[in-house]
Amino acid sequence: MKRTLSYILTLTILIISLFCVPFSSNAATYEPDRKIYAEAYMLINLDDASYPVVAQKNADEKLYPASLTKIVTTMVVLNNVKDLQAKTKMSQAAFDATLGTGAQVAGISVGDEHTIDELLYLTMVYSACDACQILAEYVSGTSAAFVDAMNKYVESLGCKDTHFTNPDGLHDSNHYTTARDMATITLAALKNSDFVKYSTTTDIKYGDLNLGHTNLMLHQGYLTYYYEYAQGIKTGSTKEAGYCVITKASKDGYNYLAVVLKSPQQKINGESYETKCSFVDAKSLFEWAFDSLKYTTLVSKDEVIGEIAVEDGKDADSVQLIAKVDTNVIVPAALDKSAIIIETVDKPEVLKAPVLKGQDVCKANVIYGDEVIATIDLVAADNIELSTFLKIINAVKAFLG
Repeated sequence: MKRTLSYILTLTILIISLFCVPFSSNAATYEPDRKIYAEAYMLINLDDASYPVVAQKNADEKLYPASLTKIVTTMVVLNNVKDLQAKTKMSQAAFDATLGTGAQVAGISVGDEHTIDELLYLTMVYSACDACQILAEYVSGTSAAFVDAMNKYVESLGCKDTHFTNPDGLHDSNHYTTARDMATITLAALKNSDFVKYSTTTDIKYGDLNLGHTNLMLHQGYLTYYYEYAQGIKTGSTKEAGYCVITKASKDGYNYLAVVLKSPQQKINGESYETKCSFVDAKSLFEWAFDSLKYTTLVSKDEVIGEIAVEDGKDADSVQLIAKVDTNVIVPAALDKSAIIIETVDKPEVLKAPVLKGQDVCKANVIYGDEVIATIDLVAADNIELSTFLKIINAVKAFLG
């Protein structure tokens, strides 16, 4: 397995780089109308392929990911293992890696045999650190070599503020990420159907045990946290990382991804018990978005935005500028469209005939408040033929000064 990793990893990085999609600049970010306890968060709409960020705080602050790390662990395994029913055993080295650390484990003993499939479920659903160590050793031979593959993988996604030192997320001062990088990593992972399967499974059977997903938003027994529209993915917590969660939610045709880092555990809302605020934060972000935001067509295809002069045009000395396509943007549901301003960008002073209908002319910014929430292409509304007579007259005038 180790011998083929470098070849597979190189190919994987190439493929990922071709399909990596940055976050959209054609979206405004808004302030949620409820308290969010996290040090950093991002809320991303998944309904547009450009993934508009609708709310964020300290998205580029370096923080500790804890077991959110396992998203990357799972992806490196999936990118390098074809047979998920292949079996492997717990080695002494893999066992020792979590011994005495206090890490969450599935209790796998040295010599115990599991399929890669079983280990991935344990990793993503139950957050078992011992399963991570077995997977790392299976793929790369050693945990250190696997971590190198993890760092190369996230680098290929464009993550510049993330570095890993282990496959399970145990605390290390040099093991860090940002909300933005974790969003990038998760969005890439969600394109993999196997990852979606492992990360959104609510419960698994392991021996005689029923193990529930560590995302407490999925379980009705946790009334404070339960959110019926939430879908899996990953949690993490250490003393240094606080409480973290990355999770999805879908409601009424809208889909969001929440990335929450370093939420506290504390008493809130006058309760007598301490609350893991990561789940409360994610739930609050989702509820706010579903209640307050909607997709709106701010500019329609062929809508007239302006006009531009045409030189040497036959039967016309100007042409209207119209929107090339519909511009759909996620905005507050109560938005007053009269508050929208449209300003042309890099508009030439004049076009020279002939002008073709649909010809690209310039762009325009759609502005709400002080923020550009979309940039649209403007095109010529009509054909304008060249007037040879006018061209000659204008050439003579130019020559004579």
